[in-house]
Amino acid sequence: MEIGTRVEAENFMTGEIRHTASAYLTFVSLDSSGKPNPIPPLIFETEEEIRRNKQAQMRREIRLKENKLGI
Repeated sequence: MEIGTRVEAENFMTGEIRHTASAYLTFVSLDSSGKPNPIPPLIFETEEEIRRNKQAQMRREIRLKENKLGI
């Protein structure tokens, strides 16, 4: 499962909030022996969820190709 994160910094004096970092974190469900374990499929209900899932699939494909090439 891929989780998108966004980090923001806030100036408490002015209230200004600014974006400082973004990242995608990948999590894997493991069984009791530490091996990858399938999880139930997600149900996407909105256009945004569908779009974000397609983007995640594209990032995964790139990541797998890069790993295969040793990049």
